[in-house]
Amino acid sequence: MMYRSDWHRVSPLAIIHHGLVFLRQLVGSNPGPLLGLIAGTFAFARESPLMIATTVLTLVILGVAMAVMSWLRFLYRVHDGAIQVQQGVFTRHKLTLAFERIQNVRLERPIYLRPFGLARLTIESAGSASEEVHLPGIALAEAQRLRDRALDEGDAQYNSGPEDTASTSPASHVLLGRRPCDLIIYGISSPAILWGGAIAASIMGALTRNMDDSDSQQAEKTMDAAIEAMPAWFPESLVLPLALLLLLIVMAIASVVMALVRYQGYQLFREGERYRITSGLLTQREQGIRHQRIQHLHLAQSFIARLFCRHHLSCHPIGPSLPDQPDAGGALLAPSLNAAEQTRIIQTLYPGLDWQGLRFQPVSARFMLPRLVLWATLTVAAALWVFTSDMPAWILSALLPAPPLIGLNWCRQGWCLQGERVILRGGLIGCHYTIFDAYRVQTLRLFQNPLQRRAGLANLGIRLGSGGFRIPFIPWRSGTGLMDQLLWRVETSRAPWL
Repeated sequence: MMYRSDWHRVSPLAIIHHGLVFLRQLVGSNPGPLLGLIAGTFAFARESPLMIATTVLTLVILGVAMAVMSWLRFLYRVHDGAIQVQQGVFTRHKLTLAFERIQNVRLERPIYLRPFGLARLTIESAGSASEEVHLPGIALAEAQRLRDRALDEGDAQYNSGPEDTASTSPASHVLLGRRPCDLIIYGISSPAILWGGAIAASIMGALTRNMDDSDSQQAEKTMDAAIEAMPAWFPESLVLPLALLLLLIVMAIASVVMALVRYQGYQLFREGERYRITSGLLTQREQGIRHQRIQHLHLAQSFIARLFCRHHLSCHPIGPSLPDQPDAGGALLAPSLNAAEQTRIIQTLYPGLDWQGLRFQPVSARFMLPRLVLWATLTVAAALWVFTSDMPAWILSALLPAPPLIGLNWCRQGWCLQGERVILRGGLIGCHYTIFDAYRVQTLRLFQNPLQRRAGLANLGIRLGSGGFRIPFIPWRSGTGLMDQLLWRVETSRAPWL
């Protein structure tokens, strides 16, 4: 196949990138099958010692071959106001992304590319992750040129006069910086601990499924030996809680290390109508987005973050909303904000919003009813289980905190309409908030189940370009009134939602 001369190939060092992507997809998406394969290989290695070497060698050869083929089949060019990419080993894909549709640009300098003056550029459009352009292993100057062109042409469609098209760059000032202590708080209060727990559970499940009888007996002997090694005064009933606590501490330390490596040197800049974040220890990252591209703002607060009076703020462009992963999908993250920093950033993103003067409308107390019914069902089932078996009675005590937590969750629910801004509130121990402009609403849906209909209640579903949200158990009249106000603001607003 003949290609025009303006098609370019990235550096051969991009093979490392393709290999790392292959491993990340293999391990990160679902580590269970891979761990099961490894455990099975070790089990068969007793009969065939060459099994481990053969399996490892096969995986290495396969990974290297896929990485080399991915590099050879990867071409890109800038043509007719768009960037075009051709890629694919077995199935050929061609992606054309117009500069005017670009909403987010990330420039990264991994440790294996930095000594060679190379960078990795990621360009995201106003769509899903399938509409992303990744250019690994291009010259830093070329990456910066493409980044500036993508942002400049994206800004050009909003300029209304010749004075706006001047070539002078807007002034840059720092909105936020993060110290190591802030990152440590973010590490121990971020959802990464939950992801670590899920991975640990997957590992334990894979190893357990591939144990034979002898392995199980050996594990039981090891556990018995560990219990016998405990001091005589230490109660055996505390062994399992202590093990869980130790696992939690290990996951917290790992999360802190990840936060320090990922966000070391964090700075948030404002440059005219753009926001730019720089951070990273091993991989230096630079991420930029235009103010108009931000669809909604999310303030998250976990139980640990509440102890430190902190919130984690993320700005979401068009794409799926992932509150548990605030820096995914192109979101801009401002971690571990105190009250003053939180107010300052919100005022910058939403000028005129009286954050301290918000008055939230509550939801109906019937919001608790389905959850209380579920709690009562579980309590009855647990009681029958305890009384008909040898299970300890303290299992029932684990269900006692549920009603207060259900009531607390109901108290957290609320919504507020202040001018053009909609603010939704929720949470359990900590409060989380979602803020967006009313004119960004794409669809509204007011719906109710039979029980809500009898009580005159309904749920209001709100769909933005960045995801969907719901206001539960509000009076039908309040729901129709809010829906009419939002629709009126959408119809009368001249501001572009993209």
